[in-house]
Amino acid sequence: MVTCQARPAYSIPSSLDELSESVKALCRDYGLEFCAGPPKDAAGDTPKKREFTETEKQILSRLVEQSEQIKQREMELSRREAQFKAFQEDIQRQISQLEKLQKKIADDISKKKSQDQVKLDKAVSFYAKMDAATAAQSIAKLDQSTAVRILTRMKDKQASEVLANMGPDKSAELITKITKK
Repeated sequence: MVTCQARPAYSIPSSLDELSESVKALCRDYGLEFCAGPPKDAAGDTPKKREFTETEKQILSRLVEQSEQIKQREMELSRREAQFKAFQEDIQRQISQLEKLQKKIADDISKKKSQDQVKLDKAVSFYAKMDAATAAQSIAKLDQSTAVRILTRMKDKQASEVLANMGPDKSAELITKITKK
């Protein structure tokens, strides 16, 4: 005895062929020929193509237009994304160059300060070896900042002897600058 069970219309297809045929039929019903494939029916005849109502045609037309708009937006977004990435890479490259330049400038400044310190130490050594009167006359002719730097690097006894050999106004002026430093 063979029993047949009726399945509801919304049931899951029992085979891949049945699933494939239901998808193709659905595509044909909606005019999507690219996925419809050749139609089959029980007699092997080709069924008539479904005619769409005017409303359905308008809806399909709008869907096609919207699909084109979405594709255009997608292309525009892809273009903008590529442009953004190019800008981002350019900015990163410029940041890298600026960081290298900043490091070079910092190194150059450090080197220059070191050279200036060596020169200042040498000048201090020269003034320390001079007698106080000669050193006082020479230091008095220097600009104030250089004179202050030299005097602060000299030993206290030598600096006081040099200041004692300067005029009272000049020595007071330099001492004021030294205390503010």
